[in-house]
Amino acid sequence: MSSTHVWLKRTSLAFLWLIPLIAFLAIAMPVTYWGFGSYNFWDNTLVLAEAPPREGARLLGLLVGVPSTAAWLYALYRLHRLFRHFHKGEFVDGRTARHLRAFSLFTMVAVTFDIITSGARRWAMGEHDAPFWTHININTEHMALVFTASVFLVVSFVLIEAERYKTETEQYL
Repeated sequence: MSSTHVWLKRTSLAFLWLIPLIAFLAIAMPVTYWGFGSYNFWDNTLVLAEAPPREGARLLGLLVGVPSTAAWLYALYRLHRLFRHFHKGEFVDGRTARHLRAFSLFTMVAVTFDIITSGARRWAMGEHDAPFWTHININTEHMALVFTASVFLVVSFVLIEAERYKTETEQYL
């Protein structure tokens, strides 16, 4: 077993622990802010928002975040499955490529939902009083996530081609 193989197995194990933690936070942080109205902890050490949600708008804020959170949780689920395969030593095959592809696509879906619902969420946070569609927020984090997910999507197709070449070569020999 090569040193790279050992490193990949160890790194995969770390991700297998990290991904559920990220999923937990993806649920806990919005529930903490929208559900309980808590936004600032330990004297500004952890700040979820600049101010508490608008009175009477907490349920709206929570509900408009559900589609993007659900897509992100599914993306994380597929990423977790990908790293389970990596941990078993299965690196280049159709299953890993499909998990990477699903992670990429659902990350892009999550970002798209986040952009679409940003006006309503910002209104529920009390940032403006205008109609929801006039304050849609697109920022560099959104662009970076979509770009990175797009790169992973292309890589997933490359992995399928690599598996096809491997199979053809094995059949030839």
